[in-house]
Amino acid sequence: MLKKIFVVDWHYKLVSVLLATVVWFFVSYGVRTPLYVEKEIQIVHQDANYTYKLSKKKARVKLFVLEITNIEEVVEDVKVYVDVKGLSEGEYMLKVNAESPNPFLAIPTEVEPSSVRVYVKRRG
Repeated sequence: MLKKIFVVDWHYKLVSVLLATVVWFFVSYGVRTPLYVEKEIQIVHQDANYTYKLSKKKARVKLFVLEITNIEEVVEDVKVYVDVKGLSEGEYMLKVNAESPNPFLAIPTEVEPSSVRVYVKRRG
């Protein structure tokens, strides 16, 4: 009798369990809401022989954040940066990148400005 309960129409039961799981995730984790934050632009991969200056110090980032999370903590962990690896002396337009250490909680979708001017000068 017990075996018959699990074996008969097993594919329908499997689909219903999967659908219930998906609905549970949506209800438990809420929806993503857009949030705009202003973050300081960091310079990564700096060479000690050069100095770097940005035309803009901050960028506005659009994040999609889960409603149930601690928003302040999630926003604090978002990193906005430009990569200067391998650049020599001169003036460059570099793309501003945004990353979240946990993309499940916050997804960066837009960065304004999308690029910044970087001035590179040799030290000394």
